[in-house]
Amino acid sequence: MDTSRISFGEMVAAGSGIALLMFMLFFKWFSASNDPSGTGDRNAWETFTAIDLVLALVAVIAVGIAVARGAGVDLRSFPVKPWLLVAGAGVLASALIVYRLLVTPDLQLQYPGVTESADGGVVDRGIGIYLGLAASAGIVFGGVAAKKERESRRVRRR
Repeated sequence: MDTSRISFGEMVAAGSGIALLMFMLFFKWFSASNDPSGTGDRNAWETFTAIDLVLALVAVIAVGIAVARGAGVDLRSFPVKPWLLVAGAGVLASALIVYRLLVTPDLQLQYPGVTESADGGVVDRGIGIYLGLAASAGIVFGGVAAKKERESRRVRRR
């Protein structure tokens, strides 16, 4: 892999994509205050049913474009410009995370013989959701920066 082919923006997007995956897995996104066992902390994978898959896909897109560029794959045959795909996916991820910041999920707490809803308690936001939002914003920034870099290279070649 030739990293000199990867632009700064693509590197930022890929790094942010990797960070998003790490934040989804290793950081608390939500917790329920009425959890009798005290283990109501949930990461993104434990909290969401579909949003986590979309966020993971966004991260894979951001990393995949950078890896493809570094591997020398000609991305000009894509039906969509790669920077637009990365930036658009980052906007989607950011919008989903902002939605979940504003509308907290109803955590279903399940224990042997007991199923309890978080309705009676408070669902707190953890640091992971804020870090995830920052990572998804980094993906958007990386996509836009990649566009500007490609444009400036074209201008210099003329």
